[in-house]
Amino acid sequence: MKITLQSRNRSRAEHGSMMLELMIAIVVLATGMCGVLPLMVSAMYSNKRSGDDTTSTMVAEHVLEQIATEQASDNTALSITDCAGASFNISTAGAASGSGNGGSYGGNGARLNSSGEIDWTQGYSGTPAGYKMRYTACGNGGRQTIYDVRWDVVSLNSTNNSARMIFVSARPSRSTTVGGLRFVTPSQLRTIGGMP
Repeated sequence: MKITLQSRNRSRAEHGSMMLELMIAIVVLATGMCGVLPLMVSAMYSNKRSGDDTTSTMVAEHVLEQIATEQASDNTALSITDCAGASFNISTAGAASGSGNGGSYGGNGARLNSSGEIDWTQGYSGTPAGYKMRYTACGNGGRQTIYDVRWDVVSLNSTNNSARMIFVSARPSRSTTVGGLRFVTPSQLRTIGGMP
């Protein structure tokens, strides 16, 4: 009889321990989830940014290919239409390095910096017409992203217009701006095109 009383007292004392263990497990799980949540948000943000970078490169590549397939001596403006239905003229006329609208390094079009890349310190309004566009790309669920695209064309042989160097750059327009600087690395593409 003494043995049954002791076991009964022990089981009464253990009744509340299951609830206490459950509460401790919930606290440990919640603490772990709070640590994982910022990682998940960061991963989603990085995934979105990577998608924007990929689309920037694809838009720049599309413009680059359009210009590169034309003969260097052909200065006919091309046309491109985005998914929102806006149509843009793509000027393909080149100029010798330093003689066109591109400044001391470029030919015709957006200004180039000393590294041979589109100079993003030049404002959109300062880029000549026909060498810039705000291209709208459509995504899932009707989501649209606008990309700022600029290009420059440098004639490599000004006597017979046999080849030209084409520089194209693109980036999302809605990128973060802090102190006048944007924290998005634009895609920068270049090629030699227009050769017979």
